[in-house]
Amino acid sequence: MSIKIKNLSYSRNGIPLLENINFIIEKKETGVIKGESGKGKTTLLNIINGLIAPKLGLITCGDEIFNSDSIFLPPEKRNIGYVFQDFALFPHLNSKTNVLFASKNKDRTLFNEVIQDLELGSHLKKFPHELSGGQKQRVAIARSILMEPQLLIMDEPFSNLDSDLSRKTQKLIDNVINKLDIPCLIVTHNNENESLLGKSKIIYL
Repeated sequence: MSIKIKNLSYSRNGIPLLENINFIIEKKETGVIKGESGKGKTTLLNIINGLIAPKLGLITCGDEIFNSDSIFLPPEKRNIGYVFQDFALFPHLNSKTNVLFASKNKDRTLFNEVIQDLELGSHLKKFPHELSGGQKQRVAIARSILMEPQLLIMDEPFSNLDSDLSRKTQKLIDNVINKLDIPCLIVTHNNENESLLGKSKIIYL
């Protein structure tokens, strides 16, 4: 399993934002996307997730085509765990229900590991409006992992975490992509957040 981007381009209002993007992230590998503000980092994640259609380019994950000149696979069929910058939690569901919303596995082992590492045990009965920014972020991360997706993508997943939780979360992400045998893509502005991500590749936009 790998995520491959070939000759990807995207324009907004007639202005090129992404031009001829090419990279491959293999299974058990993390791609760290770098670039100045406005360079299209979040847009690239949204294209990969299927929320935006590119102007040109091929996107494949394993043997599956997400995007080509003739194919557009809708987001709900891409099996991607996505951590949005604004978390995108369901406001009417408590943390535990949010976390388990797309979970396919009734085995509690991974659930227990994720909840413990993200220190969410005492927050599972709380609703999003009762959580701090960092707690919401951890719920969003847990939900994306427990989907057991074929690809994990995260937009600034450490921005609201203190240094200790950031390190624990990085180790958890690395352990999970190795356990699930999947690739991961992360947008992060802080170089310190790459230290525990294991096998990683920098992608400059």
